[in-house]
Parts: sequence; structure tokens; C-alpha cells
Amino acid sequence: MASTNMQFDAAIGGSVTLPKSVDLVSFAESRKEEVCQMLRNMTSTMHQRKLMHQSLPIHMRRRAMSYDVKRLPRKFRTVHLAQFSKSGVSEKKKRPSRKFRRKAHNLLKEYERRKRAFVWLETHVWHAKRFRMSSRWGYKIPLTPYNKVYRSSYRATSKHCLVHDLSYEGCIEISGAETILKEGLRRLCSEQTGLTVAAKAYTAGQRAGYVWLYEDGAYPYNCLGRVRFVWRTTGICNNTERRTIWIFAHPTFYRPLVEQLVQVFQLKNALRETNQTIADITRNPAEIRCPRYTSKSGVEVVELKDTLNRFHLTGPLSHATIVKTFRLFTPPTQTKQTHRTWWNDFIDSTPKYNKILSQQTSYWADIKDLTTPGELSPGEVIALLVQDPRLNRPTRRTKALPNVPTRYNFTQGIPPELVQPRAIRSFSPLWDETIRQRIGAEMKSTHELNQLRSVETLLPGEPCVSETHLQPLPILLLQSPGSQDADYKRLGYGSGWEVIVPAGYGLAVWHSLVMWGAKPVGQKELDMVALESGHDRSGVPDTVFGKDEAVHKHSESLSRYFKRPNNKRVNYTKLAIASPFRCPWTQLVQEWNGAQGGSDRPYFVLRDQEALAKLKLALDRKFNVHSIGLSPDALVPVLLTLKTRGNPGDNAIICLPNRGDFRTNKTNRLSAIHGPVYVEPARKDPHGAERIVLRAQHLKTLKRLRNRRVREKIRLQRANPGVLVRIPQANNRALVEEQLKRMAELWLPAKPATIRNQCSRECFGYVTQGGFSLSEGTVNGIGYVTAKGLVKLFKICTKGTVKVLVRGTRTRGYRFATIRLAY
Repeated sequence: MASTNMQFDAAIGGSVTLPKSVDLVSFAESRKEEVCQMLRNMTSTMHQRKLMHQSLPIHMRRRAMSYDVKRLPRKFRTVHLAQFSKSGVSEKKKRPSRKFRRKAHNLLKEYERRKRAFVWLETHVWHAKRFRMSSRWGYKIPLTPYNKVYRSSYRATSKHCLVHDLSYEGCIEISGAETILKEGLRRLCSEQTGLTVAAKAYTAGQRAGYVWLYEDGAYPYNCLGRVRFVWRTTGICNNTERRTIWIFAHPTFYRPLVEQLVQVFQLKNALRETNQTIADITRNPAEIRCPRYTSKSGVEVVELKDTLNRFHLTGPLSHATIVKTFRLFTPPTQTKQTHRTWWNDFIDSTPKYNKILSQQTSYWADIKDLTTPGELSPGEVIALLVQDPRLNRPTRRTKALPNVPTRYNFTQGIPPELVQPRAIRSFSPLWDETIRQRIGAEMKSTHELNQLRSVETLLPGEPCVSETHLQPLPILLLQSPGSQDADYKRLGYGSGWEVIVPAGYGLAVWHSLVMWGAKPVGQKELDMVALESGHDRSGVPDTVFGKDEAVHKHSESLSRYFKRPNNKRVNYTKLAIASPFRCPWTQLVQEWNGAQGGSDRPYFVLRDQEALAKLKLALDRKFNVHSIGLSPDALVPVLLTLKTRGNPGDNAIICLPNRGDFRTNKTNRLSAIHGPVYVEPARKDPHGAERIVLRAQHLKTLKRLRNRRVREKIRLQRANPGVLVRIPQANNRALVEEQLKRMAELWLPAKPATIRNQCSRECFGYVTQGGFSLSEGTVNGIGYVTAKGLVKLFKICTKGTVKVLVRGTRTRGYRFATIRLAY
């Protein structure tokens, strides 16, 4: 069938006939203008809308051409760079290869660059290869290992040895007359909390202790934190009237503590001549490594921050680990002039130190076979002079085990004839600043030591002559007693040693400790150890450290919460949880105080030993709680143990039960039901509809603003044809931040309407740290409750064990838990 369409080609029935030949001249003339226009477009960028790398043929284009100019042909690179410079986009430079960056000189430069923002510990490089690192308190600290270590860390604390680098805690050296030091330090602590810094048990330098420090005269409010301290021993130095004490403080309150010492002792910066404010006095030039402050009374304060390394060992094998790690130094009989170290000069100036060293060596030989450091006196201080730890290191990791002798039984104590004077045990050259500086300056690096070994030894592993001339290392051992109450926690759990070594030897000592079986851990594992020990390490609400940690955890949790989409967020309003990510202690205490408590009155954690002892008797039904006279601003630390299943976790609320809860609990126990005692009814979210409308309006506003910018781009393109025009950047940062703030307030109000009556049961406390306790096989939690709420709890629990209700932030079920006073 013929097509009805009109045909033009004569070959298929049309009338148009194509010529048999083409006139090249006329054809070229007719196409001349088109060819010229094409050439102009390829060689000129004045009216070109495409970029150079977009104008190439398809077979020559590469994806990397947009950011790597070397991917283009050489003749087009200049045009490409000119286009990018006009658009304001800088050409990206290729990052040097890893091989280049890992060269020795480049690696050191990279380390120095990364140290500018945060201080590195001496063990940083070792930790950075094996741990997740975190930037906290001005330091780079290890957070947790890459492998799973929770259960193994507990086994290390209970059966083996666990080690942690505490060098980020700064040391403050205070020296002066003993009477002046005691009077000033008493103003920063209180005898009601226990033994103070000025107690006779510590001033002789035979024991190290812990103490809670406060601002000057502010007890029981404005607590700075808990510090470790040790006095320099007496009876050895020529000047016995002048005493020295070291105080180790956490970085969060290190600077406030220095300011308090400046105020108490009326100190001035040693480099300044005029009196200034405390803020100016404590600010020192950057080149001063150890700032000094002096007073007219002769008191001197020196900041030894980042000049001492401090390692904490926990576990029964920590004593055996130290015995294997450190080999006692044997003084040589004769020393050549070329091999003189700080040791020779110190012996010449202090001849009686030879006798002291022999007595220290004898005492260490008598106690080195102890099975656990808990067998020694609590807080005992032992000074040792040891060889370079790099000379006594196994080729492979080996667990250090004690050698139990058969001479006598250690359970009966050390025989009196073997006991040396305590003052001699704790005397150490480490207290001398000049010696510490010489130790760091005269230390041979590991590279230099290996070079000497390669030259002087014939077989690998054999000792060389230069090793016998290495300088000795003075160290200080501080005993940690661990648990002292068997009714609270297992007796002796948490005992260990703290090793203090001078700067420069941190990594060498750390390597040796790890090679002899100590398990290294980070900050998260320390929280586990604190929970197993029943001590709150970082959540004490009235300390500077506790407040800093609360703010940090709250900001992290809040950021993680709002990064989730709306349908994946937990609606805490429906769960009747007013503050899921922080504990609002101030508002909680104010609501419980009511009309009696002022709105501006702060709170404090109860540490009065007499009041805590009476409160413990009240929990055992042996004392009337009303006779104690608890302050309404006090928070009482408690240890909670859940009686049934469930793990409420951190920030769980502690509530008062009612009579019906006790009856339900009794019924559940008889019926073997492990569910919650009471389930909070689901609440309605009054802001749900408002959030939907607000979100829709916000998206509509953003779309309208973008359309306005697109129209502006089109207008500019029409006004300037051929010029590259981009959409203007959005200038709506303030609008977006305001929207986020309004939405966050609708999800989680910054200041809840009420904390005490946020749910069906009255809230009177929070759990700061909770989890499963491997030592007890139960779910434990460390928390704080208000004093008035605790008094009301005694009225409710008239018989039997005192119990409270605990509810997690992501559940509606309440469960019973027993409480004990936390130490």
C-alpha cells in the first residue's frame, strides 16, 4: 500500500533530484561562518558558558578534571586555572603521600603541629595507635581501647593488674614553714570530712592520702574536688623547719586551686614586682615551664604541671608487676670522670644517702614477695632508686607473678626486726628540682641506646658496657589501700600502687609495665572500676570536675539526640521524663526545700563523717533520722542495688514509693513475676501539633528564600550573557539557629516546669552512674538524693529494709532498689 505522505526524494517517487557532484568552493564559502564561530568558541572564554574541562570531547573528559588541573592537556591548563580563579574556587593541592609524611623529620614536625592545641602525654603516640583518643581538659587522653576490654578490665582489677596513665593530673609543690602551711591548708579543707592535709598521719611523709578541698572558708559549699597529696619526709634534710608537700589535682580545678593558694598564702608571681589581681597573678609567660609564687612569710608555690609522670596500677598483681619492672640500682665501686651522672654529685653532697639506700634496698627485699599491695599499711610511701627500666624488659609480654617465700607467713605481718624507720623508706632525690632537670637532660634516648648496643655487643640481647654507666632513676611509690569495709565492698578490692617518675622516662616505664603484664585502659574503664568499687569518680555534682563532666555529657547527648530524625527520637514528654541527659540538682533541691530554702542557695554533697555514721545507723534501724539534723541543701550519696531485673542506666530518677507499690511487689515475688512494680501511664505531648506546623512553616520559608535567590541568578544571567553566575549563598544562618532553638525547646525545655512532680511518683534523686556489677552479680548505681526526700522515705518505709523506686529515662517501668551510703 502506497504511503499517503508527500515524498521529496526522486529515488522514492518525489520530484527533488540531488546533484551528482558538489562544488567545493561554494560549499566551503557557505560553511565558512560556521567554522569560524566554532573556532572562536574553542579558543576564547569571553562568551563561553561551559568550563574548559566541560568543552573537551567526551572521550577526553575525566572526572578528576574539575579539581586536578594535571588531568587536562597542557595547552588548556592556563584557561582552566583562569576560570577557577574568577569563580573564587581555589585549586585543591594534593596531600603529600603517607610515605612522605611518615619520614622521621616530617613526622616530628607533624607531631609538633598537632601539639599546639592540646598537650600530649609522654605515652600519647603509644596510646594513639591502640586507643580512641579524646580531647579533654586541654589534653589528648586515651578514651578506650579499640578491642573489647570491659570484662577483661574487671578481671585485671580483681585477679591481675590494670594500669592507667594519670599524668594529666597536675602537681603543685608548696614549701614553707610547717606551721604556716598547716594553717593555710586547713582553710581549704575540713576535719568533719575526715583526716585533713595537716593530720599527723600524713605530715611525717610516711603516708600519702586523699582529701576533699573547698574554696577558702566555704565548707561545705563550693567544693573544688578530691586531690592526692604527699609530704616530703623529715629528719633527713638539713633544714627540718621548711617542709614541702605535693598536691595532685585534676586539670578541671587545677587553676582554681592555684588561685585559692595564692589567696590563702598571699602570694605574688616571682617575676612580677607589683600587686595585681588573682587572675593576673596566676597568668605567666609562655616560656616559663614551672611558674613560681612567693610570699613575705616564706611560702613558695611551684606549678609542676607536665613535669612528672604518674601511673596508677590496680589489682593484686600490681605489686609483682612493680617488682619485675624495676630492678634496684647497685652503686658502682668506682666511677670514671667521663661517666659521672647526677648520682655521683648527689652522693658527694649527701654522703649519708648510701646508708639510706641500703636500708631502702633491705626493706624492699623483705616486702617484694607480697601477694597483694593491700597487705601493706594504707597509703604507705616507698622511695626506690632503680636501674633504667629499658634494661629489664622481657622480649615478649610476660605476666609478673609473686614468689611466695617459706621463711615466714605474711598474714601475720612483717617481723619487727625487719621493719626499717618509715622516714628512711620515703626519702628520695626525686624531690630535688635540680636533680629532676638533670635526669631529663642526661637521659639517653632509645635510639642512642640501640646504637651503642649495635656497636658494643656481638650478639643481640647481650648487655653492653655502656648500659652499666646509665644514670639511675629515682621513683616514688604511693600505696592505694582499696576497700577497707567488707560490708560495703570486697575487702582489698581496688588496692594498688601509684608510680611517680620524672619527665622523660614516662614512655620507658610505661613500656616496661605493659610488657610485664599490666593491662592498659582508658577513661571509660576507669568508670567501670569506680562502679565496682562503689566510688563516684566523675559524677560528684558539687565539684568542679563533676559539673564539667555533666555539661560535657549533656551537650554530647543533646547533639546526638537532635541529629536523629523526628520519628527516631524518644519522646520524653510522653514518658514523663523532664531531664533525660542531665541531673538538675539546683532545681530539685529548691523544690524540695519549698518556702524554707531560698532560690539562690546552692547545694552540697554531704561528707560529714559523723552525720554519715548516724545516717548509716538510721538505715539499719538503730538511730532516729530526725535527730541527725541534716541540712536541707545537702545531697546524700547512696549506692543502689536493684532487687529484680532491669538496668536503668545513667541519669535514672530515684522516686519515693507508696503503700500500693509494696503490696504489688509482694504479690510479684510470690508469683515469681519479674516485671516492674508500677508502670507510668503514657502522657500526651502538648507540643506535637505545634512542632509539625512550625516545621512546615520553616520549610516553606526556606523554599521561598531559595526561589528568590534563583530568580536573582536568572536576572544576573540575562543582564550579563556569557558570564558564569552562581546562586548566591544562603544568608539564613540566624533563621536556622532560631528554628533549632525553638524546636529544641518544644522537644526538651531547658528549664522544666517541675522536677519533683515530673511523674506519678515523687522524684527526690538521680543516678549519676549505673550498670551491671561483675563483682556482685547485680545491677548497681551510684546516685544522690535530697536530705528532705530521704527523711520522707523513712516515714514511708517504717519496717524492714529501706527501698526506693528507680526508673530509667527510656522506660515507663519502676523497679525497687535497696540503698546504702556510698563512701
